[in-house]
Amino acid sequence: MLIGLILTPRSPESYTLDMPDNDLRKRIEALNGRPLTNVPVAPVEVFDKTPPVRLRKPKSTVQLEDVIAGVVTQASTGPGYYHIEQPAVELEADARPIHHRFVSLTGHPDGCAVDRICHLCKSKRIHPEKILFLDIETTGLSSTPLFLIGTMECADGEFLFKQYFARNFSEEASVLAAISQRLDDISMLVTFNGKSFDFPYIQNRCAAWGVKIRQPKSHLDLLHEARGKYRRDLPNCKLQTLEQLVCGRCREDDIPGSEIPRAYNDFVRTGNASKISRILTHNLYDLLTMADLMSRMWGREYKDVEN
Repeated sequence: MLIGLILTPRSPESYTLDMPDNDLRKRIEALNGRPLTNVPVAPVEVFDKTPPVRLRKPKSTVQLEDVIAGVVTQASTGPGYYHIEQPAVELEADARPIHHRFVSLTGHPDGCAVDRICHLCKSKRIHPEKILFLDIETTGLSSTPLFLIGTMECADGEFLFKQYFARNFSEEASVLAAISQRLDDISMLVTFNGKSFDFPYIQNRCAAWGVKIRQPKSHLDLLHEARGKYRRDLPNCKLQTLEQLVCGRCREDDIPGSEIPRAYNDFVRTGNASKISRILTHNLYDLLTMADLMSRMWGREYKDVEN
């Protein structure tokens, strides 16, 4: 005769196995002719071990207006865009001496870079206020929307930043229309790799939106100049390499360029602008470094003029 353990009825959620005492256990083993196995040494409570669901507190959304002061501006095409302006000295105290060197190089009749620039751009002498620095930020490397065009110009005795920011993909058309109109008013465009990347990218996106844009009257690409001067002495001629090793400046808390597309896409999807300020700052430093690099590439001549 086989005698075993019996489940005592309990609630559906929980039950226990009745544990025999030692005497009863010995009698059962004697009757069965073999020892009991898999008998727990203590009552086992069976229950649902699924952990309780804990709701996460939603993160607070950082509004774009909390990150940077700007103005919603209309353009000839599209729904409008977010326009941002600030003096360069608010970003970097060294912006003022950089501006002074830049004007000394390009603006004075005896400025040492005047002939150089005129030769490169095949143009007559260009007034500093007619020179525009430009840098773009995009959502990818080919045929994807751009969302930010940053510019820097001479105004009221200092550098002035202007940024054309698309708060969503539809505002790209307005950004392109606004920069197209701005380029009509300048004599020379200054970029870094802009002949191969920035300006062709703008042209392609203008074509996608049906926005008309003309070639700049003159275009100075500083990457070509930097390669000719530094490629034998530096590990590479990337802008931030030149910024660190030639200009002697290292950025803090800079967002890597590879992370910018995802950060912007997250902003469009969620409305959270917590990372947008880093993108805007990254863009501004690229612009300021271009002007700094210009003066340092022709630094020897500049020192002669200064002395």
